[in-house]
Amino acid sequence: MVVTSRILGTAALYDGLYAQDFPLYGAARRGAPVMAFVRIDDKPILLRGHIAKPDILILLDESIIGVKDIFSDLPDDCTIIINTTRNTGDFKNSHPEIRDLSVYCVDGTGLALEYLKKPIPNVVIIGFLIGITDLITIDAFKNAVREELGKYPEDLIDKNIKGALKAHELVTAVTAT
Repeated sequence: MVVTSRILGTAALYDGLYAQDFPLYGAARRGAPVMAFVRIDDKPILLRGHIAKPDILILLDESIIGVKDIFSDLPDDCTIIINTTRNTGDFKNSHPEIRDLSVYCVDGTGLALEYLKKPIPNVVIIGFLIGITDLITIDAFKNAVREELGKYPEDLIDKNIKGALKAHELVTAVTAT
């Protein structure tokens, strides 16, 4: 989530927007639950701190739902993107508290495995997000991925971008329910 938030924030800057991103995590151990927040606006952002009422909620790992009450007190216009193999209708039936929200289920891990050969869906999910929100442009996204993942081999960066673009294409085949 930390890399995801950094890419979103950096892409917003490339698009000429204001952005603020920050992580929130407890014990520094691999696999521990992590939250990251991003604010994007067309004017300077003066507010700081935790985002209690998000416009968009992305869950890269649905198992976090069993650890934290993630769906309580979300705004009525919140959009939720969940990395899962479950379909949206089944997911909403299992979680009636989000039944009236825009919920998208996408197999980001499956796409990451296809393109990266690793179960790391963070960049792939951004492609899906761009497709449903137009929050940032594809060009800004590509530039941000190259900047934020610059320490990795070029072919890995390209595979991340290709996986994200495939997720972006999937949006045309998905309807929020």
